[in-house]
Order: sequence, then C-alpha cells, then structure tokens
Amino acid sequence: MATKGEMVRALAPQFGQNVNKVDAMARELGRAELLTPGGRGRAAADMHGIDVFHLTLPLALGLETKDAPKAVREISQLQLVQGDLYLDGHIQWEANCHTGGGSKLLDALNKLPVAGLALRRSFGAFCGYWLEVGFAASDENFRSAPVTIEISSNGPHAIFSHRSEKGSLKLWFGEAAKDLSTPEWERRTILSDKLFRRLSQLADSSVS
Repeated sequence: MATKGEMVRALAPQFGQNVNKVDAMARELGRAELLTPGGRGRAAADMHGIDVFHLTLPLALGLETKDAPKAVREISQLQLVQGDLYLDGHIQWEANCHTGGGSKLLDALNKLPVAGLALRRSFGAFCGYWLEVGFAASDENFRSAPVTIEISSNGPHAIFSHRSEKGSLKLWFGEAAKDLSTPEWERRTILSDKLFRRLSQLADSSVS
C-alpha cells in the first residue's frame, strides 16, 4: 500500500495537478477525517482503498481544495439502493435496499455473485474495497473484466458497472432511478476501467 505522500505524488500527474495542490487537498481531507491519519517518513501510515478513492474524487470532479471535504463526504456516504446481475436477459442476482432492510436483506447484501467478494452498502466503502480486492478476485475472467463508475450531480447518485462472462453487474448508490427527476442540466463524471486499475495499484496490499 502507498503512503499519503506516495499517493499524492502518484495522483497529481494523473490529473495534471501540481503536487503541492494535491497535498493541500489531502491535508484538508485528513482534517475532515476522510483520510487515514498518520505521520511522515517512517511513521507514515499506509493508505487504504477508501483513502485513494477519497482523494481521487475531488480531483476527478475538478473541485477546489476548500470544497473537497463536504463533496467527498456527501458522495462517499451515498447508500446502495439497488444491485443486480443480468446474463442473457435474465436476472442472476439481485439486491434491493430501497424498501428498507431486515436481517435477511443485510445477509443478502454481504454476498456478491463471485466467491471471495463481499458488498459494502456505501459508495465510498464499496469502491475502496474494490480497489483493494476487486481486481484480485479468484475468478480470472471476472477480475479482468472492465469496470466503469459514473457519478452524477442529479440526486446525486453514482453507478458502479462491471461486465464479465458472468453477466452485467450494476450497483446503484444514492437516489433511486425512479425517484430522480429529469434535470435541465446534469454534471457527470466517469472513472474508466484504466484509471480504476491504476488506482488499485496504490491500494494493493502486496505493494510496500
């Protein structure tokens, strides 16, 4: 896993930003308790998947440093409202949390249709978890399949998509589709599979 300094130096050129600006943004997120606390040098803490994702969000969204903590917290805390896996036009797996949650539902949400992977109910926690283990799934065809993440100002809401030979997996966080109105304008941000895989290298526990 990368330290905060390594994460900052890796993400700055990825988004065409000055290292000092990204470092300042990381400090703001740290003060807001949105990054793992830690010292510098040998005392520096390893950053986890959710830390990498939290610092990526304001950079991808083009936010100013002062606006980063509030926006990151709001987006990261978006709750899962629906999940499904389609294959050949048929639902293979489904999780719907929009109607509330009992113990059976919560048990179902902890199981994704791939051995070794679990589900997280908030958007930030899920994406951070996927950065750590999603591309290391036991099923090679599943882990090599592309991921796409879309974040919309409408709601706001976010969609995590993954397509493999097991089917099309889609997880919806935030406002449910049926509850969204058609806006006069909408800002969307897409995180590609290529970017997400680069981010996963910073969260890989096998990297010192």
